[in-house]
Amino acid sequence: MVNLIARRPPVDPSSMKATDINLLNFTRPHMRALHVSWICFHIAFTGWFAVAPLFPTIKEDLNLTDAEIGDCNIAVLSSSIIFRILAGPLCEKFGPRRVMAGFLILGAIPTACVGFVQSANSLIAARFFVGILGATFVPCQFWSTQMFSPNTVGGANAIAAGWGNMGGGITYLLMPLVFDIFNKFLPVNTAWRVSMLVPAFLCIIAGIFAYFLGDDCPEGDWSHRNLFPNDGYVQFGDKESKQPKIKQDMEMQIHRIPTVIHYLLVFINPNVVLMMVMYACCFGVEVAVDNVISIFLTSEFGISQTTAGLFGSIFGLLNIFSRLSGGLVSDFINRKMGVRGRLLVQFLCFFLQALFLILFKFMSENFASAIVLMACFSLFTQACCGTSFGIVPYLDPAASGIVTGLVGAGGNVGGLIFAAVFKAYAGDLQTGFMIVGLSVLTVSFIPFLMSIHGRTLVLGTVKRNF
Repeated sequence: MVNLIARRPPVDPSSMKATDINLLNFTRPHMRALHVSWICFHIAFTGWFAVAPLFPTIKEDLNLTDAEIGDCNIAVLSSSIIFRILAGPLCEKFGPRRVMAGFLILGAIPTACVGFVQSANSLIAARFFVGILGATFVPCQFWSTQMFSPNTVGGANAIAAGWGNMGGGITYLLMPLVFDIFNKFLPVNTAWRVSMLVPAFLCIIAGIFAYFLGDDCPEGDWSHRNLFPNDGYVQFGDKESKQPKIKQDMEMQIHRIPTVIHYLLVFINPNVVLMMVMYACCFGVEVAVDNVISIFLTSEFGISQTTAGLFGSIFGLLNIFSRLSGGLVSDFINRKMGVRGRLLVQFLCFFLQALFLILFKFMSENFASAIVLMACFSLFTQACCGTSFGIVPYLDPAASGIVTGLVGAGGNVGGLIFAAVFKAYAGDLQTGFMIVGLSVLTVSFIPFLMSIHGRTLVLGTVKRNF
């Protein structure tokens, strides 16, 4: 349950995890970790997409083609796939706090270096390494999963990732304003370059903030984990069962240093693969749209870069409640229907996301309708991210870091694919949105194929487990 109160949240004595989310509480370890994780991911997201709102200016200064802009977007997403896959085992070995701090500080370097590029190739290279900031998603989700019990982990993950993703909206507000300030006393070709120092500086501060102010797990430092007894149970609460609560031995708190074999065992889990595909069609859509929305609004409606940033920020700012709403609804239905309820909510959110993406092709002829439809598909795109990470902790709890890394990487693979779609349809982005919508519509039926600990959406409890 999410509460707007300041007292410490109650804790499950068997796991030492918080059973409620008290948003106005900032004490360690539970609530401090949640707030540190989303703030750090928020700043990382701002640095990750700092270039996107300035593309109209950068395009003119460097004489970039639409294809080269598409290559820049592909580069920043493709590298994040690699870093996200690496982030999972790093979190398992060193804990989320150190991984978050390290990625932020390392990511600040190429972010600042963007200001020194002189050609399309150098911009593509710089953005490739900026992609490490996108991998902060993994320690963000890993961190909140360590701190909150299964009855509320969907909401906790949604808050951490959703408020972090809101950095995509903030950067559309921040970067054009920073550019306008510097442009008052610097030429255009210098102002946008100096502007890149701002997100780089913020990333360094956030990295220091993460390292010194957070705890890795309820026991404190990652080296102290598992020092207290834990029965390792997750409650499903299916109505169809004879008992009010069924406990499945799911959530093992023992974190082993992962090997290649562990990775392969997780990767061949059909549920993990299916969730990677689904996350590709929600977070992947979000990051692909983040990269093109400013160009779309300026080219389609002839508005200024700053105005496009203002309206484009809507897509990211809706994360303040949209992803959280997905996680909270998933948690609520879980209490009524068990994990089957989470799968049902997953299907409905994906179906509605697809519907509004397809409508965007046919109903975005004027500015007002385009903004309304953008807000609608944004709402459900981000809600799908929240419902997805309401399911992720159930897939393979003994390897939560690896699962989070793989699913997160799946999101970036989706972003890469959809960025390629928008690149191919650079002259007709509405058609690109329709193709993305049809892809999401197809994927929306995946929950009917999943079996999580013997529970399926259609058949209820079955003997077969994936």
